[in-house]
Amino acid sequence: MRILFLQDHLRIGGTEKQTVALAQFGQKNGYQTGLLVFRPGGALPMRETPGSYFKTLQPFNTHIDEWAPGLIRNIKDFSPDAIVFMGKVAHLYLERLKSYFPNTAMIATFRSGKKPVPYYLRALSASHGILTNNKAEERKLSQLNESSAAKIQTIHNGCLLPKIALGTPRTLTSPLRIIYVAMFRPQKNQAELITILSKLPPSINWTCTLVGTGKTLNTCKQLVKSLRLEKRIRFLATPDPQPLYYEHHIAVSTSDKEGLPNSLIEAQWTGLPVIAYLVNGVGDCFEDSVSGFGIPFGDQQAFSDALQLLASSPERLNEMSKSAISFSRKQFNFEDRSRDFFLAVKQVQSSFGSKENR
Repeated sequence: MRILFLQDHLRIGGTEKQTVALAQFGQKNGYQTGLLVFRPGGALPMRETPGSYFKTLQPFNTHIDEWAPGLIRNIKDFSPDAIVFMGKVAHLYLERLKSYFPNTAMIATFRSGKKPVPYYLRALSASHGILTNNKAEERKLSQLNESSAAKIQTIHNGCLLPKIALGTPRTLTSPLRIIYVAMFRPQKNQAELITILSKLPPSINWTCTLVGTGKTLNTCKQLVKSLRLEKRIRFLATPDPQPLYYEHHIAVSTSDKEGLPNSLIEAQWTGLPVIAYLVNGVGDCFEDSVSGFGIPFGDQQAFSDALQLLASSPERLNEMSKSAISFSRKQFNFEDRSRDFFLAVKQVQSSFGSKENR
């Protein structure tokens, strides 16, 4: 079966990482997979292998996500049985490609906590199948468009950390070390976390690492300075946060919009309990009150209470750490979830093909 993935740009985000990993997994496991990226560059390298069909379409990086020159010609060259649209921008072309390739299954994906824009909604409606990565998005799409409900399937992301990245149950030491891995964007809401931390009781000895880059980074740095927290909060930028997880006790998220954040999955995989606002698919990342605490969005006091509980209870932190490891191994094994993903694509293509032949 020939499956082509479309992605506008290879940023360092979770969707882009999953796109590349799935395309490579398919190549190694009996599928003929290809990947077309609209514009070159980006923090995420695209590793081509002999005989692969991994291409970028723009001759140089125009910084225009939506421009895909030669898209139809390159799709014809690959001749896919199914096209999988990854990320919002790729869906801009779904309706058009459906008319050009009537015998090809068009598979949309929805992996964002944001409300879909009009062209995205049209693409979801026009698609032959929709793959989400969390149950919250499945429910949301079913409510937005009841006619699409029957064609939605949920496949969780697989954890992309290497198999050798073994989880280590945490033993509490002082200070309590907290980590938040996310791009500095308004919806990631790092400023709220900084505010919560600033109000912790003086008896709690803590530090926090904020990992990422982005347009709200300087604002957050200024907030830390104004609150005189420079000795407690550090900022780091790295494409690979994996080693940092092992240096910390707890992973957190105060984001107000999420799909299924890979950072929380990776945190659980390495043995970190999670404290996170329960928005969109965040609740799928951990087992509430077992391997993490889900907090109603905006409830700063409940967030603070959860931090204080784990800071004062080494036994609870250790038990939740063990639970994080077992839960993540069951739910987010990359090979298992990738097989599920390709099986779902195959089912959509087979169902579409049988309908076309009636």
